[in-house]
Amino acid sequence: MQKKLETVAYSGPLKLQRDAVEGRQVTVQAKVDLDTGKVQLIVNDRDLQQLRQDAHQSCR
Repeated sequence: MQKKLETVAYSGPLKLQRDAVEGRQVTVQAKVDLDTGKVQLIVNDRDLQQLRQDAHQSCR
């Protein structure tokens, strides 16, 4: 069984710093397997696309 939970850092959600000028942060969520205790950190599809675009542009 898995459960998705919001991660918390300081007083707000855990964020990733992006290389882009606009919308510089991406929220990270945690998926917890309640049987094993394993935690998987994930970003939503929209934010993942933005991170891919940032990576593509920084490789130029």
